[in-house]
Amino acid sequence: MSDKIPWAMALSDFFGGSGEAAAVNPADLKNVWTMMRDAQARAMAGQLTSIDSRAYENVCSTDADVVAVWYRVSMLELLQMVPAKPLTPWSHGGEFDDAVFQVAATFPMKKLPVGIEQNGLPFDVQEFVKQIGALA
Repeated sequence: MSDKIPWAMALSDFFGGSGEAAAVNPADLKNVWTMMRDAQARAMAGQLTSIDSRAYENVCSTDADVVAVWYRVSMLELLQMVPAKPLTPWSHGGEFDDAVFQVAATFPMKKLPVGIEQNGLPFDVQEFVKQIGALA
C-alpha cells in the first residue's frame, strides 16, 4: 500500500466513502491481530509502543487492502470490549480460533462515514456470531 496510496489518504478515502469494507485475506487479519495484541502486551508492561503504518503493511500480503484489514481487526477489538463479549467461545488467551478470522475477513461491514452519529456496530453482530459458530 505504501507504494500506491499514502496511509493518511487511504484512511480519509475509506472513512469519507460509503458502502462496505472490502473483503480481506483471513491470514492478514490474523497477522494484524497478533501484531496489535503484542503491542498492547508491551504497553501493559510499561513500554511505550506505537504501530507505524508500515508495520501493518509488513505483516500483510503484498496485495492487501491494509486499511480494510485494520478496520476489520478494529471491529474484532470492539467486540471484545462490549459487555456481552460475543466472541468469548472462540477466544483463548487473547487469540481467536481461525473461524473468527475466516468469517471476519468477508462478513459485510459498513464503512463508518465521518460526521454521522452511529448507534451500534456497522454490521449484524448476531449473524456474525452465528456464522462463526457454524464454521467452528
